[in-house]
Amino acid sequence: MEALAQEARRLAPAYYIQTPNFWFPYEFHTKMIGFHWLPGAWRAGLLMKRARGYYPRASNIGEAMLMVEDARCLTYAEMHWLFPDAALTGERFCGLNKSWLAIRSSRAKSLQ
Repeated sequence: MEALAQEARRLAPAYYIQTPNFWFPYEFHTKMIGFHWLPGAWRAGLLMKRARGYYPRASNIGEAMLMVEDARCLTYAEMHWLFPDAALTGERFCGLNKSWLAIRSSRAKSLQ
C-alpha cells in the first residue's frame, strides 16, 4: 500500500485515488456490515464458509487470508500519511463518509 502511494505520488502529475473509509459500517468488497472490524481470523473463517460480495468462497486458510489482506479500509489519518501532498475529502452517503478521496491537481504538482 505504501509502495503504491509512493509510486502514484512520484509518477503522476495529478491523481485521484479513492479508498473505503474504515469507520463506515458497510464493507463494500464483501457487501457486509462490520466485516472489516472483525479480527482477521474471523474474516478468513467467514470467507471459507461461502462467497462474500466480490470474493468467491475460499478453499483454504491461505486463500482466505490473501482475500482478507487484499482489501484494507483506511482512516483519514492513514490516507493523509500516504498522500501528504493531496487534498483529502470524504465522499458522503447517508450523512457518513463512506470513502476518502486523495486529489492532487497537475497545477499543485508544478508548484512544488
